[in-house]
Amino acid sequence: MDKQLLAQLEQLRNEMNETAQLVEQNLLHSDVLVLSQTLDEIIVRVQSERMPART
Repeated sequence: MDKQLLAQLEQLRNEMNETAQLVEQNLLHSDVLVLSQTLDEIIVRVQSERMPART
């Protein structure tokens, strides 16, 4: 995995956790959801890079 992508993943994860704490653990708060969706996109990208190419 690209080190920059891993760092971005970790930064977003921390930011999402901090944001959730600020909004009283409301995981459905719009700010938390936006961060979660961004993390999902990165995770899917990483997983697709790890999969062997299909022929």
